[in-house]
Amino acid sequence: MNFSFDATAGASQSTSKPKLAGNAIHTVKLESCTTQDIQGVKDPSQIYKVIKIRFSNDDGYYEHAIFEPKPDDFQRGESKITNKNGNEEKIPQASNVESMMLLFKHIIDAYVPEVAKQIDAGTKKLVAPDWNGLRNLVVKILEVGKDRESSIKLVTDNKGEAKFPSFFCGLSKEGKPYVRNNFVGSKLAFTAYELTRMKNEQSANIKNTSSPKSEFDLVADSSAPSSDLDLGFDLDL
Repeated sequence: MNFSFDATAGASQSTSKPKLAGNAIHTVKLESCTTQDIQGVKDPSQIYKVIKIRFSNDDGYYEHAIFEPKPDDFQRGESKITNKNGNEEKIPQASNVESMMLLFKHIIDAYVPEVAKQIDAGTKKLVAPDWNGLRNLVVKILEVGKDRESSIKLVTDNKGEAKFPSFFCGLSKEGKPYVRNNFVGSKLAFTAYELTRMKNEQSANIKNTSSPKSEFDLVADSSAPSSDLDLGFDLDL
């Protein structure tokens, strides 16, 4: 009987990467942008058409998945506040589709600035007849930025998982959507609200690191039905 290291060549160190940590700003490369059709678990006949954008560095990766919007996602919402006079005011909120499109553009700004400038200048026409068309369009654009380096800001959700900040989309006085909290790009920082939330999370973890999760914790329902989307965007690259 003899022994050989031949079978161990190139296999002695794991090549799998962990997920990047939340509550941190990471310098990462745009690793990939892909489409994926996922079969439903609760309803196997349901197919969810997803676009996945993956960022990575030597320490790990972050993958952001966007599911096909539903009809309600096109509708703007509103929040109610009480002004200094004690009167209730209604503040319009951007729709989920507007937020989604800004997310795509925010990533394009950082990783494919040459295309972003053409979009801003109106020298490129955007038209996609449906959700599949939009997915293919985003993949085509971000393919140009593959392996380019920039930064992303990740926070943690109520399950401790890293994610992009929520509610990053605002509306100007003219009703135009804009990114009010940058989370992709070269100049990133945590907002006062995010810093306070992070401090509170650290305090809570120190006080009770073994507290059970509530059955009322918000969990995204990835098995919820989705519908077709007609956006009317096109890019002639």
